[in-house]
Amino acid sequence: MKTVLPIDIVTLGEDNSYHLFVSGAINGRKYDLLIDTGASHTIFDAILIPEAPASKAAGQKIQSAGIHAGELKSSIGRIRKFKLGDLKCSNWTVILIDLTHVNDLYKKFTKKRVAGLIGSDFMLKHKAIIDYKKRELVLRNIKQKRNEK
Repeated sequence: MKTVLPIDIVTLGEDNSYHLFVSGAINGRKYDLLIDTGASHTIFDAILIPEAPASKAAGQKIQSAGIHAGELKSSIGRIRKFKLGDLKCSNWTVILIDLTHVNDLYKKFTKKRVAGLIGSDFMLKHKAIIDYKKRELVLRNIKQKRNEK
């Protein structure tokens, strides 16, 4: 089964600066999510999603960095319910990062509040196809294993 989601293409005040958004639900609340194929991991905003309690996983080290930033402080949390269209994940262990710096940038150009970045890990796992002509994101519904990241 596949999930097809509309993509909102946003520019940040300059030509040829395109940013792709999809809407999703995290623990029952609707949020804007940025598609970031350059990000290795899918991450969520530790500030916007307080329901995902941060925890420390024994022996697990998380390293996060952005292109313009040094290493970012990150933690591990859990999202009880995550939904993108018909695709659903439950009890998903996730990486949490303070995305204030990202939201400060988007606040200047759009009303969107970025709750997370959908990274290459998620896109590869769900065999994602970005169709720019149709402005759609196509995902294959792969069953999540319990406590899978």
